[in-house]
Amino acid sequence: MYKIRYKLPHWCLRNIYFAFVHPNILYGLEVYGNTYVSYLDKLTTLNNKILRILHKKVAVVTIVCIGSMTPSLHAISNYQVLRFVHKIVYLVPMIFHNCFTLSTSVHNYSTRHNKLYLSHVSSPSGGRLLNFKGSQLLNRLPKYLIDIKSHQLFQKITVLLSI
Repeated sequence: MYKIRYKLPHWCLRNIYFAFVHPNILYGLEVYGNTYVSYLDKLTTLNNKILRILHKKVAVVTIVCIGSMTPSLHAISNYQVLRFVHKIVYLVPMIFHNCFTLSTSVHNYSTRHNKLYLSHVSSPSGGRLLNFKGSQLLNRLPKYLIDIKSHQLFQKITVLLSI
């Protein structure tokens, strides 16, 4: 990246980043993104370093991320978990639905929302489990986003809202 940053235009450097670096960060992020922040420090530091190189200057990471239209690793992780939960709830067969339970199926009475049931966790590591964090993130969304059945439409709207 150091050698090509002055030889190529910015749009080309951005395409190289999204072709070679970004997919490696996204691979399996739903699983490893819920770990301790200290475990992700090396990956975050390396990603920020590459973004600074591509912008040809030393700058604050948040300004560089906004300029290159790349959200932080935490935001990308939350987005990937939301996409995964939406796929499980609306697209996959009923066999996998035991990972996430609708709150309407838990209660004997009619509830006002179509949200996921949050089970009780007794430890901080339980709060980082994929089914708990995914349910929590999906429940924070507005009702009109939760009710979207089409995965493509859900993905487009959540990207536009930069969740």
